[in-house]
Amino acid sequence: MNMFLGACGEGSETLLHGEFGAHPPKGTRFALSLTRTELHIQRLVPKPDTDHRTVLQLIDVVGCHTMRSHTIANQSAFFSVYAYPLKKRKVAVSSGRVRQRTARTFQVDSAECYEDNLKVAERWAAAIKCLVLGIPISSETEISRSLLPRPRRLLLLLNPFGGKGNALQWCQNHILPMITEADIGFNLIQTERQNHARELVQNINLAEWDGIVSISGDGLLYEVINGLMERPDWEEAIKMPLGILPCGSGNAVAAAINFRAGFEQTLGQELLTSCTLLLCHGAVTPLDLVSVTTASGSRSFSFLSVAWGFISDVDIESEKFRHIGPARFTLGTMVRLAALNTYRGRLSYLPAPEGTAHRPILRSITMAANGSLPFQHGPLHRTVSDLGLCKERHSLCFQEVEPSDEPTPSPSSPPSSSSFHSSSFSFENLPEELVADCRETREAGLPMTAPAVSLSPQQVHGPPDEFLAPLDQPVPKSWVTVEEDFVSVLAIYQSHLGADLFMAPFACFNDGLIHLFYIKAGISRAALIRLFLATEKGTHFDMECPHFIHIPVRAFRIEPLTRKGILTIDGERVEYGPIQGQIHHAVANLITGVNQVKITAF
Repeated sequence: MNMFLGACGEGSETLLHGEFGAHPPKGTRFALSLTRTELHIQRLVPKPDTDHRTVLQLIDVVGCHTMRSHTIANQSAFFSVYAYPLKKRKVAVSSGRVRQRTARTFQVDSAECYEDNLKVAERWAAAIKCLVLGIPISSETEISRSLLPRPRRLLLLLNPFGGKGNALQWCQNHILPMITEADIGFNLIQTERQNHARELVQNINLAEWDGIVSISGDGLLYEVINGLMERPDWEEAIKMPLGILPCGSGNAVAAAINFRAGFEQTLGQELLTSCTLLLCHGAVTPLDLVSVTTASGSRSFSFLSVAWGFISDVDIESEKFRHIGPARFTLGTMVRLAALNTYRGRLSYLPAPEGTAHRPILRSITMAANGSLPFQHGPLHRTVSDLGLCKERHSLCFQEVEPSDEPTPSPSSPPSSSSFHSSSFSFENLPEELVADCRETREAGLPMTAPAVSLSPQQVHGPPDEFLAPLDQPVPKSWVTVEEDFVSVLAIYQSHLGADLFMAPFACFNDGLIHLFYIKAGISRAALIRLFLATEKGTHFDMECPHFIHIPVRAFRIEPLTRKGILTIDGERVEYGPIQGQIHHAVANLITGVNQVKITAF
C-alpha cells in the first residue's frame, strides 16, 4: 500500500485514501488515493499481474454523486465519479485523441450501517467536487459538504439555426448530460429570431442566475453582451459570468477558451465536449471588451474582432454555405481568392504602451433554476430545465442533497432521486424520458418570477471612450495614421478568429490590448494562401511576410475610401463607413474553467 501512495507523485499531497468495492459488485476491490490534481485507482482484488493503476486527472472530471442501493438489506453507500479523459480514437483511419465519458462507481461498505458508509462516500464526493471547482483543501481540512457552494444555476440560450442546425441535438446528447453530472441547475431557451437573446437579457432578473451560456456560434454571445450593456444596471449586469458552448460555424471564443486551458486544438463535437467540461469546472476570467462606434453614431460592445476587406468578405459571403458548417470559411476563402479585391482607406491607431507591445507566442496547443422568466415580447414557451439524464442515478438511488426520510424503495420500485422534484415542461423534439425537474437545493427567497426590467433598445450605456475623438473629427496627435491599399484589416482581441484560425497566439482574455493586423496590397495569391494556411497552427508570424503587419494597440479607426465594402463586428455585418473602437479592460467575466493569469496592460 505504501508503494501505491508513493506512486501518486513526488511532492503531491495525498488528501484521502481508502479501499472500496466496485459497482456492479463482482468481488473486485480498489485502493483509491486522491491528490490535488489526480485520482489514483489501483485494483487490489483480484490481484493484477502487473502494478497497473488508472489515473484520472481532475481537470477531466465534471462531478461526483453519492447514492445508495435500491435493496433494503444493502447498507452500502456509493459514489460515482464522472470524467471525460482523452483517449485514442477507436477508428483506425483517424489519428489523434477524443474525450470519452468514464463513470466509475465505488461501493463504501466498511461500516455495518448505511449512515456511516454514507459519511465516507459524502466526504469523498465533497473532496472531489471541491478540487473540481477550485476550492482549496488539504490533508488537514475537515472535508464535508459544508465546504461546497450551492449548486450553480445557469441560463442556457440556444440558437437552433447556428452552424449546421444541430445545436439542439448536440445540447441534448452532450451538454445536458454533462452539466447534470456536474450538479448544475439550468433553464434552456431556444432563440426564435435575431436579437431574441439581446431582448431577453435586457429584461430578466439576473439575481436568479449564476451565469448565462450561449449555445451557438459567436453571434449569440454578441447579442447577450450588448443586451446586458443596454440595461440601466449595466455595470453590475455585465459582471454576470458568461459562457459559450460551440455549436455554430465560427466558434472563435470557444477555441480560445480551449487553447488557454492547455487542451489540444480540436473542432466540432470534440471542441464542444472540452468546452462543456471547462464550463462544469466553473472558474471565471475577466474579459476585455471593445466599444465600437459606427458612422451613424451607433455604439456596441465587441468581444472578438472588427474586420474590413478579405476576412469580412469571406465571413459574410460564405453565409450561403452555412449548411456545410465551419467548412464554409474554407470554401468562401477559395471563392474570394479567385476575385481578390483591394480597398483604399486610412487606418489610424493608438499604439500600446511600451512593455506591452510584444508578448511571447505560447505553443501549448499540443497539450437550478426553474419557472417562467419575465419577457415583455412574448411568453418563453420553448424551455426545459434540469433534466435528469445521468444513467447511474437510475441504477442506484441518488443521495446528494439530504438523506431521505422516506422508506427505502424495494428492488421492484422505480428509480428515485431525492434531490429533485418533478415539474413538467413541453419542449419540441426532446425524447419523452427527459423529464424536467427542479432542484430542491435552490436557495429560498430568490423569486423565479421577479418583475421585468423595462428598457428601450435605443439606450446606450457603458464606460466612456477616453481614447476616441468623434468620428467627424481628426484622431488625436498621439495616434499613428497609415493610408494604404489594403487587402484586409483586422482588429482582434482573442487568440482565435475561428476554431481553426489561430490568428493571435499571444492574445489573452484580459491583456488590455487590441491586436491590429493588416495585409497590404501587392501580396500574391500564393503568399496569401500560405499565410492563411499557417494560421491553423499559429505559425504565420514565422513567415516574415512583408505585406503582413501586426501592431498591438489600445484604440483604432478605420476610414474606408473605397465606395463599397463589408465591415463586421464579431462576425456580424454593420453599416459601411468610418468605424472606430477602443479597449475597455476586464469589463466582463468569461467562464473559462481554469484560473487564468491576470494580465494588466495599464
